[in-house]
Amino acid sequence: MSGSTRLLFGGALCAASLLMGAAGAAADCVRTVHNRSPLVLVASQDGGPSFSVRPGGSRSIRLSRPGTLNLAGYCGRPGLRGDPAALGAPVVQETFGYQAVLDRCYFEFGHDFFANELGRGFAPYETTRPFALNNPRQGDIVLHTDRSACLPTF
Repeated sequence: MSGSTRLLFGGALCAASLLMGAAGAAADCVRTVHNRSPLVLVASQDGGPSFSVRPGGSRSIRLSRPGTLNLAGYCGRPGLRGDPAALGAPVVQETFGYQAVLDRCYFEFGHDFFANELGRGFAPYETTRPFALNNPRQGDIVLHTDRSACLPTF
């Protein structure tokens, strides 16, 4: 009986460690949204509350499951308490999907050439301008424009 108790107890420990290992496999990456532009960047992760990133600033975000990041760049200064409505219409606006699997967090775009090795979006694309995705590391995003984005057009 004592041998079977040990086997049962040892099996329970093995199952518990497998469950803990599977839970440890969930993604939990802290990445950064950088604003290297004169625009006020307003972002919202997975439809949640918006946050702003002032020119020259950055903000950390947590990627723990696949989702989306909505980004909009506005000319001018933020209104009361950063209300995006006080800024007028956005100059740039994009939504990007991201993946967060195990220890790999990255924005998806482009083709699947290196998908198995590096994840989608490894190769840079002109179509994501003025945003640089997966830069400077996978899962980071940078808004980069010059002051001409806010000049009036005649």
